[in-house]
Amino acid sequence: MKEDALPAAPLLIQGAMDVETDWLIDCLSHPTEEWEGAWRFVRGEAAGRQLVVSVTGIGMANAAAATALAVRRYRPRAILNQGTAGGYHPDLHRGDLVLGWVMVNLGAFSSPHRDRGAGVCPEQWTPFPVSVGRPGEGRRDCYRLEGDWELLQTALEAAPAHHTGRVAAGVLGTADQWNREVDRIRFLHETLGVWAEEMETFAAAQVAAGLGVPFLGLRILSNHELHGEGYDRTTGLHCQRFVLEVARRLSRSFNQEENLP
Repeated sequence: MKEDALPAAPLLIQGAMDVETDWLIDCLSHPTEEWEGAWRFVRGEAAGRQLVVSVTGIGMANAAAATALAVRRYRPRAILNQGTAGGYHPDLHRGDLVLGWVMVNLGAFSSPHRDRGAGVCPEQWTPFPVSVGRPGEGRRDCYRLEGDWELLQTALEAAPAHHTGRVAAGVLGTADQWNREVDRIRFLHETLGVWAEEMETFAAAQVAAGLGVPFLGLRILSNHELHGEGYDRTTGLHCQRFVLEVARRLSRSFNQEENLP
């Protein structure tokens, strides 16, 4: 590489909590911790590339802010948002991985008018779209966002040898909620097709789309109410291990494109 050439853009890996990021941070060589207000970033080398591990904090506002700050500061080549989630799909179990080929906002609905005393009828609510798009390219209103196809294919290729549970491309639902009502879980699965519920992916994906950065959500099921499977914090470690292998494969692909060793 020429001395005046810009360094290769890093890969940004996000997680909301320490249990979703500590292992990845420990894998970094020459780590540098940096803060932007309340949001923590740790930069270092791993998987053949510069990585930035972003501890976003829990919830959609934190995820959106951390994503915008990271893109401005680090100019990442791609973003992997990963961590734990609650299961919705009846065929999945705790420890299975859902790769977000589609992401939906579980907190954005429009309800029809009902008179006072008529009660609440969630069955009549419809998804409320959000605006997504880059300036000059037009804006579109949607309630579903798609993950980057190339990132998704790389993650699927890494799955057979690097995760013992099931790995499938599915629909991630995001909201500042933790739903444990079985009927509500079944309703959201049946009406919106949601496979797993978490609290950050859609918000981060919306910002990434607006800034033109390839994005993929990867979530491991840490609990599943339909099967009575309680929360297991060790699932966060298994997800991080899988994501690091995905990052390694992406690094090789990116380096070949950039003619780097």
